[in-house]
Amino acid sequence: MVVELMTTAGYFNIGLQGIERGMKGLHKKFDVLITKMIEEHMASAYQRKGKPDFLAVVMAQQENSGEERLSINNIKALLLVFLSSYSYSLD
Repeated sequence: MVVELMTTAGYFNIGLQGIERGMKGLHKKFDVLITKMIEEHMASAYQRKGKPDFLAVVMAQQENSGEERLSINNIKALLLVFLSSYSYSLD
């Protein structure tokens, strides 16, 4: 899915609705995947008690009372970038 996203995002878009429709469908797939990752992570938080991982640290910023508070959309975007970077490092 990551390769498909990057390939489709690189197309020269001259208003072709097929590309836009494909990107919207891909966005929905990624949203479902990342939402599931976050839900599973939250459900298994008791297993990591005292040993936070990357996602736990990022999720903790949702509850931050300061100015640097992250929304769930911010976290999903960060995870998407993280996954994309990881995928390209495997090539």
